[in-house]
Amino acid sequence: MSIASKFAAVGILSGACLAAQATPVTYIGGDNNVSSLAQMVNSTAAEAAFLAAAGSLNTVDFESPVPATISITGGTTTDNSGCGALCGFNTTAGGSFFRSLFGGSVTFTFSNPVDAFGFYVTGLQTDLVPQQTIVYTDGSSTTQTINVPSATNGGSAFIGFIDSGSLISSVIFNATNDIVAFDDLRYGHAQATPGGPGNNVPEPASLALIGLGFAGLASARRHKK
Repeated sequence: MSIASKFAAVGILSGACLAAQATPVTYIGGDNNVSSLAQMVNSTAAEAAFLAAAGSLNTVDFESPVPATISITGGTTTDNSGCGALCGFNTTAGGSFFRSLFGGSVTFTFSNPVDAFGFYVTGLQTDLVPQQTIVYTDGSSTTQTINVPSATNGGSAFIGFIDSGSLISSVIFNATNDIVAFDDLRYGHAQATPGGPGNNVPEPASLALIGLGFAGLASARRHKK
């Protein structure tokens, strides 16, 4: 095998190993039977953990027009779900508006790809309407699916994820037949911290593979001499 071939093989193997690590880090919490943000203890804790890891992100609270950097297809922006907290409500402090969805799905599309996304969803009844999911592609042929946590009787959840280095152009929430509300969306690029979400530091196994590859390259050079 030529030196060039050996080097190409090392690149392919190390690249495949890194690609296999593209699994989202999730920050998820759910609460049953809630009618205000103050009651959403697990949900707000998940949001706090997500923001601590992601850093500064763009926010959509529906109290003002949706920014041009994101478009939302599905549901309507309102201050009244028509059926109270059971169908979802506002979670913005001092606000009143939210995005209401009567079954089906809602798609969040970003003008520039992101690798971090999170939001509150209220009005959940996962005991009656199970298998609600969040689906997105990471910029490759891989599709990621995140399941909505258990939340009943007009429950709530915060669902956030960081897929470092990904190129996520859209996220789809499948509500199936539930009536829910979305609020306080967060999106953008996660901060880079050594060894944590937001960077692309190879894991030890990848470093070992790369090291073996360069060792083989050095051996090939010695044989050629």
